[in-house]
Amino acid sequence: MQNCPSIIVLDKNSNSREVIKGYLEGMNVILFDDFKAGFEEIKKLEGNAIVILDISEKDKESQHIAENLKLYTSKIIITSVNCSTNTIIKALRLGAKEFLPKPLLKDDLVRTVIRLASQSAESAGSESKIITVYSNKGGIGKTTIAVNLASELAKVTKDKVALIDLNLQLGDVSTFLNLNPPFDVNYVIQRLLDKDEATLLKAFEKYKNTSMYVLADPSYIEQSESITTQQITKLFRSLKKVFPYIVVDMSSNIDANSLKILDSSDWILFTTIVNIPAIRNCQRCLNLFNSRRYPKDKVRVVVNRYMENDEIKIEDIENTLGEKVYWKIPNNYFTIMEAINKGVCISEINADSNIGNNFRDFASKVSDDIIEQSVIQYRA
Repeated sequence: MQNCPSIIVLDKNSNSREVIKGYLEGMNVILFDDFKAGFEEIKKLEGNAIVILDISEKDKESQHIAENLKLYTSKIIITSVNCSTNTIIKALRLGAKEFLPKPLLKDDLVRTVIRLASQSAESAGSESKIITVYSNKGGIGKTTIAVNLASELAKVTKDKVALIDLNLQLGDVSTFLNLNPPFDVNYVIQRLLDKDEATLLKAFEKYKNTSMYVLADPSYIEQSESITTQQITKLFRSLKKVFPYIVVDMSSNIDANSLKILDSSDWILFTTIVNIPAIRNCQRCLNLFNSRRYPKDKVRVVVNRYMENDEIKIEDIENTLGEKVYWKIPNNYFTIMEAINKGVCISEINADSNIGNNFRDFASKVSDDIIEQSVIQYRA
C-alpha cells in the first residue's frame, strides 16, 4: 500500500508476530517483543505510526507502556486472546481504534490497517466527545465544575482535553486558572480554524504540565457579538480533529449561539443545586431539551453543593424532574474558594478532600461511561 505509515507490532508471542508480518506483506512492518524498545521507536515516529498492540500477557512494564501509547499515536489496534466485554473496555480505554480477537483473521487485520492508514483527521475526530457544563441559572458553580472536570479527565484518560470558555461575554475560566492566554476563541474562529493541529494548539494555553489545553473567552465583549452559529459549528469541527475530549463552559443564556452549543454537544451536564427556584428552572430547561428531541442519554443532571442533611432529598429532585441524578458534588465552600483565589484546580489545594476525591471519581465515571457507550456501538 502506497503512503502507508510504519506499522509497529508489540507482541510477546513470536508466532503471532510472524503471522502479522505475513498478513501485512508489502507494508513497512516493524516487530518488537520488547515493548520498551518498541515504545521508543513509536516516540521517534512522532505520530506517524500504526501500532498493533497485544494485551494477552500481563506485566507491569507492558501495562505502563500500553497506558501511555495514545500520547504518541492515535492509530492503535489492540489484540488479545481474551475477547470479553471487560477486555474490549480496557482496549478502548487504552485508546484503541479497533479491537481484534486472536487468532487474527487476515481480512480483518488488513482492512483495519488500510482504514487507519487512510483515515483523515475529519473521520478521526468523529470519536471525540463534546461535554458541555450548563445551567440556565447563574451562580450554580458550572465554571468550577467545567475547570475541575477537565483537569481530572486529562489525568484519568492521559488524553488531550480542551477546556473551552464559550461564555462569550463574561467568561471566567482563565481567571479560575490564573492564566493570561495570548489568544482567545475569537482569534481562533477568525484565523486558525483551517490550520494544522500544531498551529491550532499554539492558540491554547497548556495548563502547567498536564494535557489540559485552555481556550479563553473573547478579550472584548463586543467581539462576542460577531460570533455566529456557523462559526461555532466550524470551531467544534476543527477541535474534534485534535482533542478526544472537549469540555465547554458557557453562559446561562438561551439564545441562538447557546442553543447551537447545546445542540452540538454529545453530553450536557445540566447543573443545579438543592433549592426550589433552581429545581424549578431545571425542570423548565429539561422541557426545552425534550422539545428539541435530545436523546435521553445526552442530558445528565448534576447536583452541586450537595449536603446529606439537606431538607430536599435527591429522591425528591428525581421525582420532580422525572430524571435520575447522574452525579452529586459535595459542598466544600472553603476548598473551592481557596482554589479560585489561588487560580488553581481543587486537586492542587487538597486532592484528598471530599471534593478532590469527588472530582477524580466524577471524571472516571464520565470517561468509563463514554467508553461503555463505544462498546455498545462496537458490539452492535
